[in-house]
Amino acid sequence: MRKSPLLAALGLLAILNAPAVFAHAHLKSETPAADSTAAAPKELRLSFSEGVEAKFTKVTVTAADGKAVKVVGIATTEGDAKVLVVTFDQPLPAGEYKVEWHAVSVDTHKSNGSYAFKVAP
Repeated sequence: MRKSPLLAALGLLAILNAPAVFAHAHLKSETPAADSTAAAPKELRLSFSEGVEAKFTKVTVTAADGKAVKVVGIATTEGDAKVLVVTFDQPLPAGEYKVEWHAVSVDTHKSNGSYAFKVAP
Protein backbone atom coordinates (compact mmCIF):
# COMPACT_ATOMS: atom_id res chain seq x y z
CA MET A 1 0.00 0.00 0.00
CA ARG A 2 1.26 3.45 -0.93
CA LYS A 3 -0.42 5.66 1.64
CA SER A 4 2.63 7.78 2.39
CA PRO A 5 2.48 10.02 -0.73
CA LEU A 6 -1.27 10.49 -0.31
CA LEU A 7 -0.92 11.39 3.37
CA ALA A 8 1.93 13.76 2.59
CA ALA A 9 -0.14 15.47 -0.10
CA LEU A 10 -3.12 15.82 2.23
CA GLY A 11 -0.89 17.21 4.97
CA LEU A 12 0.62 19.76 2.61
CA LEU A 13 -2.84 20.79 1.41
CA ALA A 14 -4.00 21.27 5.00
CA ILE A 15 -0.99 23.44 5.83
CA LEU A 16 -1.43 25.61 2.74
CA ASN A 17 -5.10 26.21 3.54
CA ALA A 18 -4.53 26.88 7.25
CA PRO A 19 -4.31 30.70 6.95
CA ALA A 20 -7.83 30.84 5.51
CA VAL A 21 -9.18 28.59 8.24
CA PHE A 22 -7.60 30.53 11.10
CA ALA A 23 -8.14 34.04 9.74
CA HIS A 24 -9.43 36.80 12.00
CA ALA A 25 -10.92 40.17 11.14
CA HIS A 26 -7.99 42.59 11.09
CA LEU A 27 -8.41 46.34 10.85
CA LYS A 28 -7.28 47.36 7.36
CA SER A 29 -8.12 51.07 7.48
CA GLU A 30 -9.98 53.62 9.54
CA THR A 31 -11.54 57.06 9.12
CA PRO A 32 -10.29 59.28 10.69
CA ALA A 33 -6.98 57.52 10.04
CA ALA A 34 -4.64 56.43 12.82
CA ASP A 35 -2.27 59.18 13.96
CA SER A 36 -4.03 61.76 11.78
CA THR A 37 -5.59 65.13 12.54
CA ALA A 38 -9.15 65.47 11.26
CA ALA A 39 -12.04 67.91 11.23
CA ALA A 40 -14.68 67.15 13.87
CA PRO A 41 -16.08 63.73 12.85
CA LYS A 42 -19.59 62.61 13.72
CA GLU A 43 -18.72 58.99 12.93
CA LEU A 44 -15.84 56.55 12.59
CA ARG A 45 -15.50 54.02 9.78
CA LEU A 46 -13.50 50.90 10.50
CA SER A 47 -12.72 48.65 7.52
CA PHE A 48 -11.85 45.04 8.31
CA SER A 49 -10.25 42.23 6.33
CA GLU A 50 -13.43 40.19 6.63
CA GLY A 51 -17.03 40.74 7.69
CA VAL A 52 -17.82 41.50 11.33
CA GLU A 53 -20.94 41.00 13.44
CA ALA A 54 -21.93 44.49 14.59
CA LYS A 55 -24.14 43.25 17.43
CA PHE A 56 -21.18 41.39 18.99
CA THR A 57 -18.57 44.07 18.27
CA LYS A 58 -17.65 46.77 20.78
CA VAL A 59 -15.96 50.10 20.09
CA THR A 60 -15.01 52.60 22.78
CA VAL A 61 -13.67 56.09 22.14
CA THR A 62 -11.90 57.88 24.96
CA ALA A 63 -10.81 61.52 25.10
CA ALA A 64 -7.38 62.55 26.40
CA ASP A 65 -8.93 63.42 29.78
CA GLY A 66 -10.09 59.80 30.16
CA LYS A 67 -13.77 60.50 29.55
CA ALA A 68 -15.63 58.10 27.29
CA VAL A 69 -17.31 59.52 24.21
CA LYS A 70 -20.98 58.56 23.92
CA VAL A 71 -21.42 56.10 21.04
CA VAL A 72 -25.01 56.04 19.77
CA GLY A 73 -24.65 53.41 17.09
CA ILE A 74 -22.48 50.60 15.79
CA ALA A 75 -23.54 49.03 12.49
CA THR A 76 -22.10 47.58 9.33
CA THR A 77 -22.78 49.34 6.06
CA GLU A 78 -25.58 47.92 3.96
CA GLY A 79 -24.24 45.19 1.73
CA ASP A 80 -20.71 45.23 3.21
CA ALA A 81 -20.16 43.62 6.61
CA LYS A 82 -16.45 44.53 6.37
CA VAL A 83 -17.14 48.22 7.08
CA LEU A 84 -18.24 49.14 10.61
CA VAL A 85 -19.73 52.60 11.19
CA VAL A 86 -19.55 54.01 14.72
CA THR A 87 -21.75 57.08 15.25
CA PHE A 88 -21.79 59.77 17.95
CA ASP A 89 -24.65 62.02 19.02
CA GLN A 90 -22.59 65.09 18.06
CA PRO A 91 -19.31 65.83 16.27
CA LEU A 92 -16.21 65.28 18.38
CA PRO A 93 -14.69 68.46 19.84
CA ALA A 94 -11.01 69.33 19.38
CA GLY A 95 -8.61 67.05 21.22
CA GLU A 96 -6.90 63.66 21.20
CA TYR A 97 -8.86 60.41 21.09
CA LYS A 98 -8.14 56.72 21.53
CA VAL A 99 -10.29 54.13 19.76
CA GLU A 100 -10.40 50.58 21.13
CA TRP A 101 -12.27 47.87 19.26
CA HIS A 102 -13.17 44.27 19.99
CA ALA A 103 -14.63 42.62 16.90
CA VAL A 104 -16.30 39.29 16.26
CA SER A 105 -16.01 38.24 12.64
CA VAL A 106 -18.79 36.51 10.73
CA ASP A 107 -16.97 33.20 11.32
CA THR A 108 -17.07 33.96 15.11
CA HIS A 109 -13.34 34.61 15.56
CA LYS A 110 -12.48 37.45 17.94
CA SER A 111 -9.88 40.15 17.40
CA ASN A 112 -9.10 43.52 18.93
CA GLY A 113 -6.93 46.56 18.61
CA SER A 114 -6.65 50.27 19.15
CA TYR A 115 -5.46 53.46 17.49
CA ALA A 116 -5.43 57.19 18.17
CA PHE A 117 -6.21 60.35 16.23
CA LYS A 118 -6.63 64.07 16.85
CA VAL A 119 -9.45 66.48 16.09
CA ALA A 120 -8.27 69.91 14.98
CA PRO A 121 -9.45 73.01 16.86
